[in-house]
Order: sequence, then C-alpha cells, then structure tokens
Amino acid sequence: MLETSIQPLVLMYHGIVSEWTALPKGREAGADLYDVPTVSFQEQMEWLKTERYSVGILNEATPFPDEHRVILTFDDGEMNNYDQVLPVLKKCGFRAYFFIIAKRIGESGYMGWDELRAMHEAGMVIGSHGFSHEILTNLMDSQVEEELCASKKYLERNLNITIDAFSMPRGFCNNKVIRMAYDAGYKHVFISDRPRALKLECLSRVAVKAGWLIKRFEQAVTGTTPAHERVIGKSKSAIKRVFGEGIYDWVRRVLVRI
Repeated sequence: MLETSIQPLVLMYHGIVSEWTALPKGREAGADLYDVPTVSFQEQMEWLKTERYSVGILNEATPFPDEHRVILTFDDGEMNNYDQVLPVLKKCGFRAYFFIIAKRIGESGYMGWDELRAMHEAGMVIGSHGFSHEILTNLMDSQVEEELCASKKYLERNLNITIDAFSMPRGFCNNKVIRMAYDAGYKHVFISDRPRALKLECLSRVAVKAGWLIKRFEQAVTGTTPAHERVIGKSKSAIKRVFGEGIYDWVRRVLVRI
C-alpha cells in the first residue's frame, strides 16, 4: 500500500501509435480514444524532462516532493509499448509501469516474453492487468481470485521476477476487489477515477487522451481540468452510481460505435 499520504500524479497511457503501427485485432470499443500519437508522446516526455519533473516508480529515492513527481503507467501490453515507448523512456532516463493482460501475451499486436524481459532489463516495472481483462466487479469472488492470482503466477513463472503491482481492468473497482488484490500479494493497486465510496488505499490515475495537445497535457500535470471535462466526469460518476458499472460500460461501448 501507499506509504505516504500525498499521492504523486499518475498518468495512464494505453497505445502509443504512429501511422505504421499495427494494432491488435479485437480491441475493446473505444480503445482508439487513448491511442496517443508517437510524436505527441515524445513531446510530452520532453516537456516533463525540460520542466524538471521527477519521473520514476514508487518507493524510488528522489529529492523531489510528491507534488513534483510523476508516475507513468501503460495498460494492456500492446507491442507499440515496446516499439514506440521504450526508446523514448530510455532516451529521457524515465522508468514506468507496464500492466500486462496475461492471456494476450504473444498474440498479434501484443508483447511476447522476449519483449517483456527486455522491458524489465531496461528498468521498467512489469505488473498485472488481470488474466483476461474482465471487469472484476462483474465476477464472482472465485473468478476474481483467478484473475488476480493466475495472472500474477503466470507472469512470475515466465519472467522469474516478483509481480507486486496491479492495474484494475477497465478501471472498475470497489473495496472488496481492492482488498482481494492486496490479499493476493500485490503491494500497489492502480485504478482510474476514484469512486466516492472507496475507502482502501490505491493509486488513482489521469487518463491521457489521443487528441490532447501539449497545453492540455500541461494542464493535467499541473492539476487543472477544463470546465467541460469536469462536467462530463461528474455525469459519468452519477451514471455509474445510479445504474451500476456493468450497465455504464455497456452504454459506453454502444455509444463509441455510433
């Protein structure tokens, strides 16, 4: 769990793409909303470095206060994380978390074991994003345990490393699921937006969107959210509370196809 009361800013990325990137087939609806262009990602990392932000991992020694620290995370384990992201991070001297969907390792468009080992050897942290990317709050307890434990053991056995960080698939979570993640042996649990009723410690994240210009990225890092985005965020939270996360996700997937 977190050792400090002040959480550093955690940015959530997914795909980092160029016009030549071969995307995985069968991605979830709306995945392209988070496909940050490679040139934009490079500009964002250069901005962090120029502005002297401390970009690293949790519990890493740094002279910077938490409010001037940034944690980078990448969900799903797509191959573009290896091809497009790793060279930029190495150039900037940044470390980051990569959360892997265990079932998709080695599938077309996703990193295989060789790429994951290279990531680890380069100083990146490999974490679990569940075994099959199921929304854990929709599952029975036994299924949640399988998603948490099977993915952890699968990654540890094949990479010969300890996996102690977990990213909630699709961001949906509650106190019970987070407690189960800690009980499964994870030390750090990353989510998306923090639900109002959540009591346990975890790391909420700011999702970096595909269409962000550098000004919007600067706003995210400095804690500023445009008014229209605040309204949308509150509306989403209200829908989740009234209808539940399962219905919200179904409606979201239908709308992004229109």
